[in-house]
Amino acid sequence: MRWRKIGLGAALGALLVTAGLRAAEADAALTARARTVLHHFFDTDRTGVRVHAAEAMAATGEARVVREQLTRERAGNEASIHRVGIWRLLAGTAINPYDRTQWIERVEGAFLNPRAADREQAVEALGKLNHRARGKTREALRARAASEPEAEAVPAWWVLQLTNEPGALAGLTKALASKDPLARQRAAYAVRWLEPIDPPLKQALARAVQAEPVDSPAYPFILSAAVALRADREHLAEWQGKLEGLLATGTPAARYEACQTLMRRFTAADLPKVAPLLDDKDPDTQVAAAWTILWVLDRRG
Repeated sequence: MRWRKIGLGAALGALLVTAGLRAAEADAALTARARTVLHHFFDTDRTGVRVHAAEAMAATGEARVVREQLTRERAGNEASIHRVGIWRLLAGTAINPYDRTQWIERVEGAFLNPRAADREQAVEALGKLNHRARGKTREALRARAASEPEAEAVPAWWVLQLTNEPGALAGLTKALASKDPLARQRAAYAVRWLEPIDPPLKQALARAVQAEPVDSPAYPFILSAAVALRADREHLAEWQGKLEGLLATGTPAARYEACQTLMRRFTAADLPKVAPLLDDKDPDTQVAAAWTILWVLDRRG
């Protein structure tokens, strides 16, 4: 009887080992496919998709590859309409504080130039870099927050919040209930990046989810922020389900934003929900799916 138990145990162990090997092979194949997608767009694309692909690569273990390639292209990138995104990547992958500072100063220069066509991108880049603005840049952000329409003021509040500017978080919180959908969208995007621990803001975000029409362009961003900040634990599972639903039914922008939050909540068991998007007709959706897959599998390892 004892030998039979040992035999069954050995057989079960062998099955588990085999299943584990197959899972590892499947993960390796999915990782390779995701890497191929990112490298394809980084190597061949010349739109904003390339910036997103490079951002995904940098976030998933290939910062050096991104930095070295963009450094080799430095002369051509200066005239690119995507120069701010490239400077942001170079700052984010910098090898030392001096290197980081020189690229941030270029982003600040674009923001401080009233004739620059990419001023809006520059403010957002400063926010994504968690830059604590000082001097002329901080004063210009204060002026923008005080005088511009709400949608244009929101990115300034984002960067000012990084400096603990009085009223910055209140400005973002108020914008979540703005009559302007673009202001609501940008406010949600900003707080998703900031993830502040602030009960009044979370309450405002929970109200915004309930109030926002599901067909509004702002809806995916508000929903994404609400899930990322766990704005209301009672509704968190429901909200995540709706966010996952956008992977199948949302616009490319909605899918991209959904992935940004879901990648931090998904496990390997959830990857079948995003793997088909590697073959989507929209390039940004492919990038978002690849980034999600690599992030989840790397975190698990």
